[in-house]
Amino acid sequence: MCGIAGVFGINQNDSDLNQLLDEITHRGEEKYRYETFITPEISLGTHRLAIVDEDHGQQPFQSQDKLVTTIFNGQIYNHNELRENLSGEFEFNSTCDTEVILNAYLKWGKDFVHYLDGQFAIAVYDKRKGELILARDPMGIKPLYYSYHLGKLYFASEIKSLVKNLNSEIMELSPGSLWINSQQEKYFTLGEFNSEKKFNKEKLEYTPILKEALRNAVEKRIIKNDHKIACLLSGGVDSSIVTYLASQVHPNVIAYTLSEPCKNSEDLQASAMLAEFLNIKHVVVSPSVEEMSEFYLKYGVYMTESFEPVLVRNAVAYHFVCRQLAKDGFKYCLNGEGADELFGGYDFIREAPRERQDELIRHSLSIIHNSYLKMADRASMYTTLEARVPYMDKAFVNLALSLPPNARIQEDTNKIALRTLFQDKLPAEIIYRKKVGMNEGAGFGINRPNQSIYYQAVKSYYEKSPHQYNQDLALCTKEDDQGNIDFNQIEEVYNFARFVELGFKKLKDSTRRLQLNTSLRRELAA
Repeated sequence: MCGIAGVFGINQNDSDLNQLLDEITHRGEEKYRYETFITPEISLGTHRLAIVDEDHGQQPFQSQDKLVTTIFNGQIYNHNELRENLSGEFEFNSTCDTEVILNAYLKWGKDFVHYLDGQFAIAVYDKRKGELILARDPMGIKPLYYSYHLGKLYFASEIKSLVKNLNSEIMELSPGSLWINSQQEKYFTLGEFNSEKKFNKEKLEYTPILKEALRNAVEKRIIKNDHKIACLLSGGVDSSIVTYLASQVHPNVIAYTLSEPCKNSEDLQASAMLAEFLNIKHVVVSPSVEEMSEFYLKYGVYMTESFEPVLVRNAVAYHFVCRQLAKDGFKYCLNGEGADELFGGYDFIREAPRERQDELIRHSLSIIHNSYLKMADRASMYTTLEARVPYMDKAFVNLALSLPPNARIQEDTNKIALRTLFQDKLPAEIIYRKKVGMNEGAGFGINRPNQSIYYQAVKSYYEKSPHQYNQDLALCTKEDDQGNIDFNQIEEVYNFARFVELGFKKLKDSTRRLQLNTSLRRELAA
């Protein structure tokens, strides 16, 4: 929930803060925008997506003596337990999780982050110490960026706030990190995969604890008294498991699936079968090719804050589903992101030498905050909808790391533990379905030249405006200081040119390619 922004330094004014907030209004409901706090030393503001205690959750929250102030983007799943723990020492005036964060800081100082179970980006200003603390959740589900300009610190939930108003380098607060008066420190480090024990598929020795951990991860992300909840369902094993578990803990689950109009796509067939199997309502979202292509060209890079074609394509598809959810009155949904990173779901990992597979899986997991978590956050929040990610639950991630290699990949089959876990609960067609890309599965074409609707959109655009292609190519040639852009791929040229024009290159290391790039895949797998 929310978009946050702030300025730390002397001579504050509401203009600087509002300029940051102007670029991320989509992250909050119209009636809860521009909730601000301004003093000579600091200005803090939010656009609030009100999910917990809507009537009393206005931010920023302040301590009773008005000396400590906090703003927050995200959701704390154990806020009720923490409130009960803290209620003996602190008076609570709401049931909002932001107030719990504030009092947790008052109780434990910077160690408060160790008590939080959730997805979050937090700012705490402690006037007693003249200290600002920024904090980000362990996996980086919620984003936070900052920059220094004219002796002040500026921070915001999205890069676009900072590039629009500043001309200085932008940094990303790393997952599991604190920023305290310009010093960044880690409070959570991703562990190493277990590489010793064997996973006995027949004895299923990991099943009970792993299944319970995933069920808990799903359950804590559902507000029980909500009339209905939504799951994004592609019909793949990851989203199907989440949808199944959600249906076990809530009586009214609605599954949403993307599919090209008038086509019985692979995803539609699988998701419709699962919805019938679970006896839940199924909504099919079918934007036209023209709608998606136009959105890709106009807003894809701006929304996603990435030039990676795979991420921008998926973000556009994801966005259209989320748009329908928001229209239907939902404020949050569950998704299946993260399972591929935890359990080796990508083909390039399965095809790598066995001794390299866990290394590649861990690499994918270590950058997920800049790949699919970033994609999901931007695409959902652009519609003022929060995406919740059960597979990125801290306890579940730690448990998955403890599993041995053959719980992830055995020969040509990946995600062994997940498939084994639910093979007696879901149809075999779902459990053993091969991974299909989001757009391909929905019927919008495989991500290859001449086969993707987005490639065709860029091709048509450049055919109508050849001078623009020449300008974009020249811009990419000039700005590609990492030497990673494939100038033969017109989508890469188009997206990178927009990325540079929008100022996103100001983000430190933003032109370094992820494992999504084909050449880097080969390098990592070598």
